[in-house]
Amino acid sequence: MKAVTFNIRCDIQPKSEAEFREMLASLPDGVKAPAVRFPKGDGVNAWELRKALDVRAIRRASPEVVGFQEILPHMGLYLRRELPGYTFLGHGREKDYGGERPMVAVREDVEILAYRCFWLSPTPDEPGSRFPVQSPCPRTCAVVKLRLPDGLIFRLYDTHLDHLCPEAREAGLKQLLAVMEADNRQEPLPMMLMGDFNADPGSAEMAPIRENTLGLRDLTAETGPTFHGYGNPEEFIKIDYIFATEPFVSAHTATRLWTQVTDKGTYLSDHYPVEADFELK
Repeated sequence: MKAVTFNIRCDIQPKSEAEFREMLASLPDGVKAPAVRFPKGDGVNAWELRKALDVRAIRRASPEVVGFQEILPHMGLYLRRELPGYTFLGHGREKDYGGERPMVAVREDVEILAYRCFWLSPTPDEPGSRFPVQSPCPRTCAVVKLRLPDGLIFRLYDTHLDHLCPEAREAGLKQLLAVMEADNRQEPLPMMLMGDFNADPGSAEMAPIRENTLGLRDLTAETGPTFHGYGNPEEFIKIDYIFATEPFVSAHTATRLWTQVTDKGTYLSDHYPVEADFELK
């Protein structure tokens, strides 16, 4: 089995630097992030130049599940069309269910038993809701219950934590773990948590996952940096993860980054997709 977390990088459009600086100035004091920068457009790494490469990489690896982040509606439509062997689950984070979204792609031989989505906020069922101290971007988690061809049933959680506020990242992570614990009390199953956490492994906001009591283990601990800013060493940082419980921990055989780049300097994303491989019995 293969499971992949893939921040595919939203199809960003240039905006005025003045507007961007105004947005940053409106944020609470002390807010910082590893991957915030003025969105000038992605040049040779624009979505239109990357999208066929992304599809080709997924087809080649043929993972059972992919947890995407930063998918916009038109990007989701393209992926659905080009990857007909997958079912895509997820909806937008805004009040109208639009905007960016974590989205789980499930290969056709994996049975989908249940799906739900909730917001990382004090009111998780309220569309568009956020924590009081957070960037303007709502955050969600997509949850799917799956049955593999060998019969193993498990739950997969795909999320994207806030990119600006450490407090929001920590609160979101605590909420995620509480939801997973509640789900496991109701129906004990193997679990997998993946996504872009926007925090390095040793950061204070990652303490809840380091200290978790669910048996979650970081299967990406040896990968090194996963965010690379399109090959810019000054931006290298590890912020993408796959955590799992048994039997995935014992069955884990390898973790690899998808690091391919064209001779013109076009990457799959500004993050390396992270693949975890398993030999399940």
